Amino acid sequence: MRIFYKYTDEDGVEHVTEVMEGMQQTMPLSDVEALVDSGEALLYDTHDELDETIQYKTDRSIEYPKIEDQLDKMYHDGFDAWKETIKAVKDANPKP
Repeated sequence: MRIFYKYTDEDGVEHVTEVMEGMQQTMPLSDVEALVDSGEALLYDTHDELDETIQYKTDRSIEYPKIEDQLDKMYHDGFDAWKETIKAVKDANPKP
């Protein structure tokens, strides 16, 4: 999935930038909207909105137990107990 965000430069011109590992690429808004419409991309209104989305995912991934511990929890305590553990992490780090 491609990820883009909008920003306005010092001259008041709106741009759309793609977030990629180690680099950024600016594209015309109409091209990005076509990608969004086709389901190939997400477009955020601001870089801050993108950061909030990425941050909640990062926070959750840090708090989730290791997969081995999750499987052990399911085996010993059952699926419902595992779901409670995962729900607690999700509740502590809600989607923006």
